Amino acid sequence: MKRERKIYDPAFKTKAVQLSNERTNISELARELGIAVTLLYKWRKEYE
Repeated sequence: MKRERKIYDPAFKTKAVQLSNERTNISELARELGIAVTLLYKWRKEYE
């Protein structure tokens, strides 16, 4: 079975990046948001 990719709202991405810049533990933040840590780092790189 194919898994459908989840599409995240741009506002959610922006907020997640802002929170990741404020926090020291990014793994914990990713867990709280329900996303992969690698995805969060990717978004941070895109928003630089």
